[in-house]
Amino acid sequence: MDLRCNKTNCKHNQKYNCTAREVHIAKNTDCQTYDRDFAKNASNLQDVSRDMFEIAPEISGYSHSDKLCVDCKANCLFNKMGKCNANGITVLESNKKGFCGTFIEE
Repeated sequence: MDLRCNKTNCKHNQKYNCTAREVHIAKNTDCQTYDRDFAKNASNLQDVSRDMFEIAPEISGYSHSDKLCVDCKANCLFNKMGKCNANGITVLESNKKGFCGTFIEE
C-alpha cells in the first residue's frame, strides 16, 4: 500500500512517505497515527521544492509490504470491515491532526 503524508511535522513522515507500521483512521477521517515530532520545526521542515519528486521505494528505503494494516472507522467507500482496501492513501494537512484525503463517502 502506498502511504503519503503532508503532515511534515509528524515523526513518521520521511520526505512525504509515511513510515508508520500501521495507520489508524478515525470515524471523522483524522489520522490517529499522527505523532508530532517537536524536533521538526519551521527552520528544519522538509523543503517541498527539494523533495517534490518521488524516489522509487527500493531506493528511498520507505517501502511498505502489502500486509500493512490501515484500520479505518470512517464511513468510506474503501472501508471493508474496518480495514482500508484502497491501493494507497494520502494524509493531508489540517490544524491538529492530518486527515485521510482518499476518503470517499459511501
